[in-house]
Amino acid sequence: MIKNFLFLITTIIVVAQQIKPSNHITYLNRVNEIDSIYRFKKDTLLALTMYDALFKEFPPHNSYMINEYQSYIVLSNMVNRDFGGKKSLYKLIPLIAPNWKYNKMDKDLLKLYKKYGIDSLEVEGEIGKWKRSLNKRLVDSFSIASLRDQEKNRRDGQLQRLNDKKNRELLTWTFNNYGYPSVQKIGLWGNNDVFMPMNSILNHIGGSSSEDYIYFRDKILEYIKLGDCNPEDYAYMVDKRAGSDNMGSVYGVLYFNKSKTDTIVINRNRKKIGMPSLQHSKKILEDFLKN
Repeated sequence: MIKNFLFLITTIIVVAQQIKPSNHITYLNRVNEIDSIYRFKKDTLLALTMYDALFKEFPPHNSYMINEYQSYIVLSNMVNRDFGGKKSLYKLIPLIAPNWKYNKMDKDLLKLYKKYGIDSLEVEGEIGKWKRSLNKRLVDSFSIASLRDQEKNRRDGQLQRLNDKKNRELLTWTFNNYGYPSVQKIGLWGNNDVFMPMNSILNHIGGSSSEDYIYFRDKILEYIKLGDCNPEDYAYMVDKRAGSDNMGSVYGVLYFNKSKTDTIVINRNRKKIGMPSLQHSKKILEDFLKN
């Protein structure tokens, strides 16, 4: 019996050592690969087959401007391919909820819900449930922080430095108590419809002291790996700092010194945090603006 117990403990330890924490960057790079097949090679069926496999391995997300899970459902419906029906449409709701202010005007999406017996009132009801699930304390705090971030259009230097300091302190407190203030924790629209884009607050961290900046740079990278922070928001912060230090762009979202910029290096850096290449991003933006 003791031998069996020892064998069981040893097996648990070995299995635990083999299990690696899920890295969202792996998911993002797979999404970028599939999306490029759809956009550049126009191979919708292959892209959908690859998405099928991806969503069996990872929980779905809607990445910046790609909106892969929504695209997967809409494209599958267009080619009469099974995407999971009602179950998948309900799973999509929390992903479209943060920007429901605009998504509710997507008549084709609402028609798709209606096709599967989910009317607009039910969708609105599910969005309401999602809103009530948000962290009220953080919504209150970041509604104030977003207003503070843009106070007097950032034209008062002394006030700007004071407000940025307050926002850095709020972020540090949030990390320590709640983790990253993702859209699934606070949404995108706060109290009185205040827009709360984290990229603006993070961008202004790029100008903070070296010690603070290094802390946020390393800490937020961990939240990208967990799927809480968009790599694009992080890239703005890092590129802002690179510009302040008279360096070339690291991720190609902000250019300050083009003579120190290397496209190959930038694309390599982008892949490390799950961003599409510069060429791919340009195509994504073009398609986004068309629609």
